[in-house]
Amino acid sequence: MNKKIISVAISAALALTPVSTAFNAYAQDVKQEVNKNEENLNLTLDDAIKIATENNYILKGLEVELRSTDLSLDRAKHNERKIKKGQDKLDDAREYYGPILDKINGALSNPSLPEEKRKELEGQKQQIEEGLKNGEGSFDLAIEDANSVIANKLNIDVDRVLAVNSTTELMTTMADLQNEVTKDGYLIAQKQIALLTRQKYYEVIKAEKIEELKKIALERATAQYNMAKDAYDAGMKAKDDVLLSQAQVNLMNVDYRKACMNRKNAEIELKKVMNVDLNKNINLVQDFTTTKLEANLEEGLKQGSEKRIEIRKAQAQYLVDKLNFELTSSQYPSNTYQYKEAKIKMEKSKVNIDSAAQEVEASIIQSYEAVEATADMLAYTEGVVENAKESLEIAEYRYKEGYGFETSVIKSADLQDVAGTMVEVIAAQERLADIEEKVIEVIFSYNLARDKYLNDIGSY
Repeated sequence: MNKKIISVAISAALALTPVSTAFNAYAQDVKQEVNKNEENLNLTLDDAIKIATENNYILKGLEVELRSTDLSLDRAKHNERKIKKGQDKLDDAREYYGPILDKINGALSNPSLPEEKRKELEGQKQQIEEGLKNGEGSFDLAIEDANSVIANKLNIDVDRVLAVNSTTELMTTMADLQNEVTKDGYLIAQKQIALLTRQKYYEVIKAEKIEELKKIALERATAQYNMAKDAYDAGMKAKDDVLLSQAQVNLMNVDYRKACMNRKNAEIELKKVMNVDLNKNINLVQDFTTTKLEANLEEGLKQGSEKRIEIRKAQAQYLVDKLNFELTSSQYPSNTYQYKEAKIKMEKSKVNIDSAAQEVEASIIQSYEAVEATADMLAYTEGVVENAKESLEIAEYRYKEGYGFETSVIKSADLQDVAGTMVEVIAAQERLADIEEKVIEVIFSYNLARDKYLNDIGSY
């Protein structure tokens, strides 16, 4: 037998607590906690997502922004109608007063026109011309202001004024695309909150499962301690076995206490995402299961390129900049700053589309690879827990009956000298606990990878 390992284990047992200690004291304390069902918040995954999206401050802010872009679009359409109406009024005024001015000019060209009549006609002419000039000036100023707003939104430095129809078309197009992008952003934000809620929900379930496993492991270790103590009291086993099993119980208590802490912390993180009272008890009713996803990378890339907000936003900006260039180039020659800056702006937007597309493609491929890898991991975990449990049962039986031949478990732990002893049983217990926890981690990783992939391709 490996004397060094036995010595260390016995020393640990003696240092931790006396034999008479209630080893699962914390487990008993947990059972004594008051749990008022009427105060519990029973949650499915869909319930948690619904509460999170309703209470999220970012989404509330985006709702306000969405109303703002709706208002901006209405204002743009109103201004378009107003400008066109102003243009129509100016055209009507020119059409109406044009013949009048022609008649006045014709009369004024008559040398025999009486001076008094001449002054009267000249006054009328001045009044009409000033009225038309003031109307044209106010209209031109409104167009310049609209162009200035457009230039600021497009981040263009040079001064330029587009024609009336060009200004209204660009102004309305910008507001319309901004409205669409904001709506897309709101939907994407909802999906991001949903994804985060799913992650936190799964983390709570994972923590609950690990806590449950640690509790079972503690119960197994406690039962093993009781068996060793009974055998020692009957004179069938050495005190070493009692001390070793005692140390194992204490260490399992440490693991269980840590698992309880992790579960409570995970619950707090979920409550934070849901924006509910942190003191509220929650009870998750969703099973920790997996739903296999048959992912198709080619279809996922196609869908993501159409739905991802990064690409849609870049495309919207390119459409605006392209329209701005087309309208600017129709009024300004290619050697002007107005033309050159509008063209550069359009070319930059085109590059941004390509850049966004590459980022989206990379993220989807990475998510796909994560789904495929964790799916393979799931396949590898099938049956491993059952095998580890059977191995533990064999070790416990061999210890109880006093058999001392080697097994794969003690060989893998380099403990060939402890076959049929308490050390072998403890090694099997630890191997089972480790395998159970790894299986939970793989299930958690797969669920998270699956949901991230669906989010990345825009399926939620």
